Amino acid sequence: MIEGTLPHGHRGPARVHIYGGGIAGLTAAHELARRGFRVRVYEPAQEYDELGRREPGTWSHLEKDPPLALGGMARSQFMRVAKGAQGNFPRDGSAVTSDAYRFIYDYSKDWFTWQQPDGLLPYDATSFVFGIDPYSQQPLRGVLHIRVPEGHDGRTPTRRDTANALLEILTVTPLGDPPPPRLDASRIVIVDEEERKFAERMGAPFPPLEDKDELALEMLHFLPGEHGFRFFPSYYRHLFSTMVETPILDDRGQPTGRRVFDNLVPSSFYGIAAKGRRIRFLSREPPTRPVEILQELLELASSGYPPSDTTQFTLRIWRYLSTCSERRKAEYEGISWWEYLEGFDPKTGARRYQYSDAFKRDMQFAPRVLAAFDGKWGDARTNGNTLAQLYLNNLLPMPKTDGTLNGPTTPAWFRPWRRYLQESLRVEFRTGRLTRFALDERRRLIPYVFVETSPRETGERPDRTALSSVENGELGEPVDYYVVATDAVSAEAVTKDLEPPLGVIEGLRGFTTTIPANPRGPEPKQPRTPGVLHGHVPWDRFQTLTGIQFFFPSSVRLAEGYLYFLDAPWGLSAINSQQYWATPPTLTMDGFASVLSVDIGNWYVREPRLKSPSLSSRHEIAHEVWRQVRQATEQHNATVLHSAGRDESALPQPDWYSMDRYIVFKTDETGTERPVENLCPYLIPIVGDWDRRPGAEPWDPMAPEPTTRPKGVLPEGLWQAEHGGYQVHWEQLVFAGTYLKTFTRMTTMESANESARHAVNAIIDHLLAHPRTDKKAFPQGRARPRAMPFMPEYPDQGTLTGSPYFQMTPLGEYCRIWDPEKNELAELTPLRDLDAKLYALGLPHIWDVLHLEPLALPFLSPLQPFGDGEALKSFLGRIPLGLAGIR
Repeated sequence: MIEGTLPHGHRGPARVHIYGGGIAGLTAAHELARRGFRVRVYEPAQEYDELGRREPGTWSHLEKDPPLALGGMARSQFMRVAKGAQGNFPRDGSAVTSDAYRFIYDYSKDWFTWQQPDGLLPYDATSFVFGIDPYSQQPLRGVLHIRVPEGHDGRTPTRRDTANALLEILTVTPLGDPPPPRLDASRIVIVDEEERKFAERMGAPFPPLEDKDELALEMLHFLPGEHGFRFFPSYYRHLFSTMVETPILDDRGQPTGRRVFDNLVPSSFYGIAAKGRRIRFLSREPPTRPVEILQELLELASSGYPPSDTTQFTLRIWRYLSTCSERRKAEYEGISWWEYLEGFDPKTGARRYQYSDAFKRDMQFAPRVLAAFDGKWGDARTNGNTLAQLYLNNLLPMPKTDGTLNGPTTPAWFRPWRRYLQESLRVEFRTGRLTRFALDERRRLIPYVFVETSPRETGERPDRTALSSVENGELGEPVDYYVVATDAVSAEAVTKDLEPPLGVIEGLRGFTTTIPANPRGPEPKQPRTPGVLHGHVPWDRFQTLTGIQFFFPSSVRLAEGYLYFLDAPWGLSAINSQQYWATPPTLTMDGFASVLSVDIGNWYVREPRLKSPSLSSRHEIAHEVWRQVRQATEQHNATVLHSAGRDESALPQPDWYSMDRYIVFKTDETGTERPVENLCPYLIPIVGDWDRRPGAEPWDPMAPEPTTRPKGVLPEGLWQAEHGGYQVHWEQLVFAGTYLKTFTRMTTMESANESARHAVNAIIDHLLAHPRTDKKAFPQGRARPRAMPFMPEYPDQGTLTGSPYFQMTPLGEYCRIWDPEKNELAELTPLRDLDAKLYALGLPHIWDVLHLEPLALPFLSPLQPFGDGEALKSFLGRIPLGLAGIR
């Protein structure tokens, strides 16, 4: 046996408990479990599935699977609606029912014996379920709820007994000669007290029933709402790597040969919509034929901007791509993207370059379409890095084209991921919420978790030990490490009592509860105002970015791919998701035939005579969003002649809308509804704010050995590896989340995945340096990079880093990290290397030394714009495409 390796059949390196079942928490569980760690994940959230049961509902293949919803803010938010009912869009937004699909069943005369289910002869009920003809062969279209009234139920058989008997008759022994087909039991839900409480918790209580010996039968649908649409750009290498390594299991728990990565569908086009103009569609793949290249140049030439604008902008992009990482950090984190484009000098206040008013307006507002901030406030390094990756997508063939999922997010991604973690990697899942941390008298960490598994176990309890698995036969196994993988707001709240504040905890103090000082004005740091959504000042590091979905009874498809509404005041972007789904929805079975998912990026509109989403009710938001979408997509302001002789919109009206549940609305004493709280604020990289992010800088295991070690002496209770990376607090506590420092930099699914990888690497480093007393000591340090004898290649994917090398340790490989700044245009690498040398010597950028841009300016004549402005919108559309609304 090689010295330092672990024996076959070992218990694993350590036990780790993870708080938070979002992308960061699931990624940490995935990476740890693959390395043999024993992992438990706590998550308090619950959701409906598409059949109206608590997730994971009937999809679970394990006994006593706890009801919890994974995926964090990316998970699906299924909304209960009545089959056949008039939707909430044409009404006042309230829920409605349909008498045609609702039946009150008086069973008092249908029982003739109480010994067995077939002692019930529910002909009226079966007639309702199967249609007018009780013996119809028509299958169940939708989800059947059998509601049991509250109140005194002292008779035998009880109301619940009757509901159970009816369920068995419908699914096991249907009445009739010949009997109708047995119904799918997964599409029938008995609504009892527990289900009623869950509906109230989800903000959609059932209408009350009379206290009678009756059952209420109702046909329902569950529509797939979401926080915002899912977009997977081609540079999401960390996320793609995890998806590739997640097999999809069959009903027996065996691999099917497919992976979650196979559920990603490419979206090769995106459209730019503007008021009254035809939608312009662009390819997300680089042009390969001369005619395609010519078309790109013609569109750029006819952009509607003066050529001086587009040429100067292109020069600034290429200058950025020629800049080393050290200069980007020192010079570009403290200025905005627009200031960079202007050539702003913070020392003198001079601005070297001028642009037209139209270019300035659109360039400053374009990132808000997807990133909830504009070019005036977002730091230049983050904007530049993201744009660089998008720019490469139009220059070079990428391992994967931008895409989306082939179904609603939870069924297509999180459910198979959970099954793999739980059934193959033996990750434990528990319903629970981390409430606080404390230190005992010996300065040992104590986490407290609130559990709601049963009335006996409900309450807060310490989480220092865990019942071990059956294999090792031990009780009270101590927990070695804790990973806080919650959002920033929760992380700050649960660590507020830890003293003294160290590392990430110190950085979290006031991070979410205060608004930073205005980096370009006199306004000081200030506490947040209750009842006011994040982002009411543009320099707030937390903004509001959320979504709304519109459901249609017929096929509606505005575009192939994503749509960006550059002129929409509310900063809208959208996609018709159903066109990519493996099983397209139908009105009879699913309650809708198509869905348009729209993200709202501008919640505080600073324009006169236009109401902001922050001051609007849900119904007002739905109708104003639809108005802006309709205005931007009706080609050439065309109308169609309605049969009644009226001019109507060319677009059909939706039946239903679903508003993101993370936005909390309340009604005041005047009956006015408005949003009062954002449970999922969106962190953005404001000018000069990067160094205020909690924690240490990220570390790439494949990077060369650092020439300098982390500076200073760490305080007692804080540990960090010599090479840097995430820190370990009180020998046990590590953090993961998008609010930490990552190479991705933006609040995205990619940064959540990356941060979890850094957290796992920190645990690996700490365990190697501090082996547990019951484990064999591990060799210190890290091994040299080594090539694996076989490197798996996947169709349209390639490797995570494009390199065949892995960084190995006695505990297995480090989690691989992909730094976007190290993976830009290879042809410019010599210029970036030269710039690194110049910066180290205190010299300016090579472009400044040679005066390249000033030399080009005399040749940029201020010609008048030509064309109708359509290509202008196309050109601008490439800029915000990935600026982080792609969550």
